[in-house]
Amino acid sequence: MNNPKTQTFADAVSKFKSYLNSHWSHIILYCMVISYIAYFSVFTILRSQNLYAHYYDLGIMHQTVFNTYEAIRTGDLSRFLEMTNTQGTNQIKRMAIHNDIILAMIAPLYYIFSGPETLLVIQTIILGFGAFAVFGIVQQIFIKNKWKNRMGLLFAFSYLMYTPMQRANIFDFHAVVLSTSFLLFMFYFWLKRNVWLSIIFLCLSLLTKEQVGLTTFFFGGYILLKNIKLTTVNPTKVGFILEGIHTQIDSGLRRNDRTILFPLLVMGLSLAWFLISMLFIIPSSRGSGHFALTYYSDFGESPVKILTGLIQNPANFNKYIFHIDTARYFFFLLGPLGFMSLFSPLTLLIALPEFAINLLSNSWNMRNIVFHYTSVIQPFIFISSVYGAKNVLDYFSKLKKKRYLYHIFFVCLFVFCLLFSYFKGPLPFSKEADLYPLIKVNEAKNEVIDWSKRLKNPDLKIASTGSLASYFTSRRYYYHFPGGYEKADYVIVKKSELYNYFDPKVDIMGVYRKLQKDTNYRMIYQSNQIEVYSKI
Repeated sequence: MNNPKTQTFADAVSKFKSYLNSHWSHIILYCMVISYIAYFSVFTILRSQNLYAHYYDLGIMHQTVFNTYEAIRTGDLSRFLEMTNTQGTNQIKRMAIHNDIILAMIAPLYYIFSGPETLLVIQTIILGFGAFAVFGIVQQIFIKNKWKNRMGLLFAFSYLMYTPMQRANIFDFHAVVLSTSFLLFMFYFWLKRNVWLSIIFLCLSLLTKEQVGLTTFFFGGYILLKNIKLTTVNPTKVGFILEGIHTQIDSGLRRNDRTILFPLLVMGLSLAWFLISMLFIIPSSRGSGHFALTYYSDFGESPVKILTGLIQNPANFNKYIFHIDTARYFFFLLGPLGFMSLFSPLTLLIALPEFAINLLSNSWNMRNIVFHYTSVIQPFIFISSVYGAKNVLDYFSKLKKKRYLYHIFFVCLFVFCLLFSYFKGPLPFSKEADLYPLIKVNEAKNEVIDWSKRLKNPDLKIASTGSLASYFTSRRYYYHFPGGYEKADYVIVKKSELYNYFDPKVDIMGVYRKLQKDTNYRMIYQSNQIEVYSKI
C-alpha cells in the first residue's frame, strides 16, 4: 500500500516538473531581467556615490524631481518641475530645456526615498523590463514557429547585453532613456491588437521628450501603410490611387475600423505633442526658441529654416552624413544584432526622424553610443532585427538541411552579441569595462558625505563642482560651479575638477581664483581633495 505522504510528495514533484517544462522560457527570462536590474542598479548607485556621476544630467534631473516632490508634499506648487537655470542663477521650469514632464510622474516615488538613487533604480528597472516586450514581440512575429520561445530568449538576451542601451543606462539619468522600453511595449501591444495599452505606452513615450513624437508619427504612418492596401488600383493613375486611399479611410471611419483609426490617432497625438512642445510649451517656459536649434545652425536658425536649409545646402548635409563617424555610428548600433535590421528596412525607417536629429547635429556627441541619444532608435533596431531575422530564416528555410538553419542563426547572433559586448560594453569582462565605480572608492567620497550631512538643511543655497551634484541637489537652489557661486551660502570645490573641466570655453580656474580672493567668502575646510567656503 502506497504511503499517502510519499504519494503527495511525488505528485508535487510531478507538478513542479510539469510547470518547469511548460514555463522554462519565462523562468529563464525572469532570471535574466532580475540579473540585469540587480547589477546595473548597484553599479549606477555606486557610480553616483563614488563621485563618477555628473551635474549634467543626474544633478539636474534630481533637483527637478526633488522640487516636484516637495511641491506635492508641501503644497507649494511654484516648485513643480522647477530647477536652477544651468546657464544662470534664476529658477526656471524644466520645460525651458526639455519637455520631459514624465519627471513629475516619478516624483511621488520620492516618498519611498528622496535621493538620486531612486532615479537610477527606476531607470534600470524600466530598461530591464523592456526585455519582456522584446520577448513578446518575437513570439508574435514567430507566432507559428516552434522556435519562438528560444528566439524570444535569444533576442531578450541580446537586448539586455546591447551596448548602447547599457551605456545609456549607466550615463546618469535621462527621462528619454525610459522611452526605449515604452516604445517596445507600444509596438508589442499593437501586435497584440490591444490598442488601448498601446496608446498608454505611446503617451508615456511622448512624455519622455519633445521630439519623440516625430518617431511615433512615423510609427503611425508605418501602420497606415500596412493597413491601406491598394492592390486593386492601377499605380500609374494617381487619381485612382488617391481615390482608393480616400475610399479605404472613409470606409474604415464608417465601420469604426481600428486598423484605420488607430494609426490616425497615433499620428495625431504625436504631431500635436511635438508642435505644442516646440511652438508653445518650450518657448513660453524659456522665453525663446529651443536651445538645441543651435546644433543645426549650418542649415538655419528656426525649424522652418532648418528644413529649407537641408534642401538648399546639400553640401552641409553631405558633410554630416558622409562621414567616418556616421559609418562607425551605424556599425555599433546595428552590429550587436548581426545587422539583421538591414533585412527589414521599412521597420527601421520608423526611427528616421531620430536618426536625422542625431546625424545632422553639429554636436558629435549625438553620434556616440556612450550617451543617451540612441534611446529612441534602439526599439526599432530590435523590432526591425526581429523582422529581418524572420525574413532571412524564411528565405533560407527551403534548404534541405533546414533543421540546422536555426542552430546556425542562434550561434551567429550570439557571437555578434558577445563580440560587440566585449569590445564596446561596460561589463567587467569587456575590453572597455567600466570598473572604477565597483573597485575604486573616490578619495573625496567620505569628506563629501560628511559635508552633505552638515549642509543637509534644504533651505541652504549650495554651489559645487559637477561630480558632487548628486550629494547637494536635494534642495530648491543649487548652482553648478563655476556659475552663480556668488548666490550660494556654501561653495564646495573638488580640486581635480578644476583641471579637466568638460567645457574649455569656461575659465573655471579664473573663477576659482576669484573665489579665493572674494571677501564675501572664507575658507572653512581644506584637504587634498576638496575645499569648502562659507559666505560671511
